[in-house]
Amino acid sequence: MKVFFDHTIFTLQRFGGISKYIVNLAENFSDQVDPSIVSLFYKNHYLKNSSFSKKLFHYNKVGPLVKYVNKANKFYFSHQLKKKKPDIIHLTYFNEESFYSSDAKKVVTEYDLIKEKFYFEKYKEQINHKKKLFEKADQVICISNNTKKDLLEEYSVDPSKVSVVHLAINKEGIFRERSINIRPFILYVGSRQRYKNFTNAIKAFARSSKLSSNFDFVCFGGGNFSKNEEDLFKNLSIERERIQYFDGDELDLNFFYHKARIFIFPSLYEGFGIPLLEAMNMDCPVICSDTSCFSEIANDAAIFFDPSNIESIAFEIEKLIYDDQLLLGLKKKGKMNLSKYSWNKCSNETEQLYKKII
Repeated sequence: MKVFFDHTIFTLQRFGGISKYIVNLAENFSDQVDPSIVSLFYKNHYLKNSSFSKKLFHYNKVGPLVKYVNKANKFYFSHQLKKKKPDIIHLTYFNEESFYSSDAKKVVTEYDLIKEKFYFEKYKEQINHKKKLFEKADQVICISNNTKKDLLEEYSVDPSKVSVVHLAINKEGIFRERSINIRPFILYVGSRQRYKNFTNAIKAFARSSKLSSNFDFVCFGGGNFSKNEEDLFKNLSIERERIQYFDGDELDLNFFYHKARIFIFPSLYEGFGIPLLEAMNMDCPVICSDTSCFSEIANDAAIFFDPSNIESIAFEIEKLIYDDQLLLGLKKKGKMNLSKYSWNKCSNETEQLYKKII
């Protein structure tokens, strides 16, 4: 069974969850699947370090030449379609051109409905585009049951062609030691967009003297603090040195998971919540929102709070962070929960869906 993954995500992302998913998915199929990532030119880190990078051309920056890179990739994809005639085209992102004219069955993965829920007006055209793609697809894969529920509520998609396949993480647990001079800390990871609810997490930290007097709040990734964020810290009367920012690669991130007292995930909405599993993998106790997909993915291996209630956030953090037995229990439960997720399982379940439609 020949499966083509198109080039789109590998020219959009240097790093990122979607491209990591596609590469790991493709690398863990059984011998019954012959996968190809059809991207003549790419900038993606995960593809570069995969078995698929042979005969493909990696670039760092192309500037205004990017339109020619995209044209070359589209031409190459069309050429390979005619030459190799795959059984399946698995779309890597929402790009209608990737479906092309082909008798191959079409598969698309829906990751989340963040644009629909929080940025509808800004992404109205792309949302309409997604609607057409769902209609054309022979199989729609959702990465959580919560995402499937939201998809069926938002779009008129035949439920019989929508399935759930959970994601996974790489579990090596390797980290790079870093020299940091900070107190025991609460870890926050990733972007700080509105739906990530970073503001309420910081307000909860500032409101509790038990937290702000004895712990630091570390943000990893997401870019340096904005002026609005700096103003927020000032208005909350937080000692500025109590809030730290670091960035780096995955080895650096694993170090901070490993060193953190707890990991907080206050987001209002996610499609899956990969950081939950990343933290558990590094023996970092998890506390997170009680909304969206979090209880589905974390199960009983996390403490939950109401993300709209600052008092609830502060109370649950205080209760967890000073309880050594509870922290130890969450670490053990995290490892047990993690065993439910693997790339082999993800690839095998996806492979079964391919077989169902050809």
